[in-house]
Amino acid sequence: MDMSHADNTSGVDRYIHTLLKGLETYTHIKVYWINLKHDNTILFHREEQTEFYTKITIPLPQQFHEIISEKFWINKYNEQVYRIVYHLFEEKENCIIHIHTLNLIDLAVYIKTHIPCKIITHLHCIPWKDLYNSNKSKFNELFNLQLTKEKSLTGQRNKFLMNNSEFQSYTKADVIICVTNCAKDFLQNTMDIEGIKIKVIPNGINDFKSKNTVSTKSDNEIFKMLYVGILSESKGLNYILEAMRIVQQKGYALSLTIAGKVRPLQAFDIKEKNRDLLLNIIGRIPFEELSVYYSESDIGVIASLQEQSSYVAIEMAMFGLPVITTAVDGLDEIFTDNVNALKVNTFFSKASGLMVDTEQLAEKIIFLIDNKNIKEQLGQNVRRLYETEFTLLRMMKQSVEVYKNMTGGK
Repeated sequence: MDMSHADNTSGVDRYIHTLLKGLETYTHIKVYWINLKHDNTILFHREEQTEFYTKITIPLPQQFHEIISEKFWINKYNEQVYRIVYHLFEEKENCIIHIHTLNLIDLAVYIKTHIPCKIITHLHCIPWKDLYNSNKSKFNELFNLQLTKEKSLTGQRNKFLMNNSEFQSYTKADVIICVTNCAKDFLQNTMDIEGIKIKVIPNGINDFKSKNTVSTKSDNEIFKMLYVGILSESKGLNYILEAMRIVQQKGYALSLTIAGKVRPLQAFDIKEKNRDLLLNIIGRIPFEELSVYYSESDIGVIASLQEQSSYVAIEMAMFGLPVITTAVDGLDEIFTDNVNALKVNTFFSKASGLMVDTEQLAEKIIFLIDNKNIKEQLGQNVRRLYETEFTLLRMMKQSVEVYKNMTGGK
């Protein structure tokens, strides 16, 4: 079960489709996808049957964000959802509800009170860290707590909880799947969740490169950099632009392609403020087209200030694209500095908050411009990293093992 928005494709949406693809080979598992959707064009629920799974799309209330804290109305909505999906559970054994949105825990628990089943909460992100984009002063307060307090922050737990459903999604689930070890640490040391119920399974993706693309990098005089992602502040695009300016002022020729959802006015504003830089803002494009940029670019740059098991990072690794990344959260877990990527430090102060060291980022870019052999070695190493750690096959083996353990090995 998940929630989605008609106007936005998230990392969770990407995961759902990847999981469904991976489950195709496990024919003994019957798969149903319950998708609660924000979409003004949907008035009634619909059920679609594919070769490998059944999808039930149910509209969310149009004022969902207003009623989400109203227990009475949420319960009424959950009753209606249960009425729609009840037949999926009839005459079934070993049922698991795998939720991918923390707000769905009430619905999962409601179903569990009527039908024997187990619940998995999938923690795709650490909720409080998104405060960097919406409430930076609160983010700084919590980040500072992490830096200055003892390892356990369970006494400060309520400060880190973002809504009424979050803690329930941890405590009422039978198993929690995290995509990083830092998320597991958060659950254990801040939320006081037993480690025995937490499983760490990093994201994985199917190998697109080996079947569809070949590297087409050339010895162009302009060093081609690639940024992929939305333009939220925590993704750090402004730090990349600042570092790019430093590099250019030292006599190097370089360009930056920016791929991802961007409004026309945003694109215009970025170009106007950075007329001195060579920017190519291509917006959101199909993955087949994006793969060309992964193949043709010299390096990929990630300047995020909070990230879990980043699909962009994994895609860059899959295409063997040398990566410069910030050493934060899941990015720090994915990459090894000077082996399969170059890492850039961040620094924090109460006054300025969490920031990227742009001078160091510029130095790393210059280093790879000047050292083509090292750049190529990083590309080879990061491709091997993908092949050993981030394939869809590895992710599915670990996920299905969790399912089997929850159903007594069946």
